[in-house]
Amino acid sequence: MKVRDLQHEVLPRATPEERSRQRAVVSLRKLLNANVRSGNVARYDSEGAPAFTARQGRQPQSPEDIRAALFESQRYRMWSAANRSAQEMLWVSVGEPVYRDIDRMSAAARALIESPDRKGSLTLDPDYDPSPEVADIDIHLQPGGYGLDLGPDDVVAGALYETGGNVFSFGQGAGRGDTKTGVAVRLLEEHFPDLEPRRILDIGCSAGAASAAYAATYPQADVHAIDIGAGMLRYAHARAESLGVAVHFHQMDAAVLNFADDGFDLVVSHNVLHEIGAEKRRAMIRESARAVRPGGVVIHQDVSIRFEPTIVHQVERDWDTHFNNERHWHTYATADMRADMLAAGFADEDIVEHNLPAIHGSNRWYAITARKRG
Repeated sequence: MKVRDLQHEVLPRATPEERSRQRAVVSLRKLLNANVRSGNVARYDSEGAPAFTARQGRQPQSPEDIRAALFESQRYRMWSAANRSAQEMLWVSVGEPVYRDIDRMSAAARALIESPDRKGSLTLDPDYDPSPEVADIDIHLQPGGYGLDLGPDDVVAGALYETGGNVFSFGQGAGRGDTKTGVAVRLLEEHFPDLEPRRILDIGCSAGAASAAYAATYPQADVHAIDIGAGMLRYAHARAESLGVAVHFHQMDAAVLNFADDGFDLVVSHNVLHEIGAEKRRAMIRESARAVRPGGVVIHQDVSIRFEPTIVHQVERDWDTHFNNERHWHTYATADMRADMLAAGFADEDIVEHNLPAIHGSNRWYAITARKRG
């Protein structure tokens, strides 16, 4: 089950015209990211910095100077505008089939969630107020954001997330076999071969792709997953049920896990670090350390934007902070993750930062791992 774009009952059924538009967005994103963005730093050197120096009478020095110098390049401005437009087009291309097919999807989700033969469970908290730090932002421009909840049977947030995520990833050049779970499982096999997880917690599960993949990979394990949005979690639960795996989904905050101490063999998060601020990130890491048992393993995995070679590369990378509603992109990229893990109680010699290759292709992932001592 470690592939993207799995077919299941709550996935929107796109028409040929809708699939064509999504393929067009994928092609545009590949063009912009593989063929154009790769030259942004060179354009800074050849166009942006000289133009900035001529205009200001000095060379760019600070990150703000470098960002301004990038925009002195006409080609960079064109790429930036086109990349923003492509992201907006992405959500139009996936929003059309989601809202056209929503009645069927909602009915399918309700039947799966209420089925007497269901394998997992869904626990929603009617008194929970999703963290505004995440819920009040349309992260990476996803309409309504992660906390969107349109009513008792709503699954729109999850449908948008999964479908949009597939279009986005394929537009980055990721193949169907490139998944975060696949990378994490390979990491476990290589670095913790003795770990046989019987109880797994997936923090910030979104549409539940990783949660379901862990349940399929470790069928003996009791898999739990949390996120903030009821709509997201309904979709994730129905998705897992449609795929025939047992996952127990809970609505709760990553910074306040309502689980007992030492209760899990494996605690993971995927792409959560860059979606939350420093205070919540540190609280999540503390909670993951508390919830994992002695001898158990914690993995926090995210996008590989923490190994840029120069300050110009770092500023170019921060485009998403300013134009893609990734408010904590830079916060994550510059965070001292090792210090956060140390503060949570892990021993220094047990903490490892990884720069991981994707399963296929040239993409890379960041992860920080630690084993809890007894």
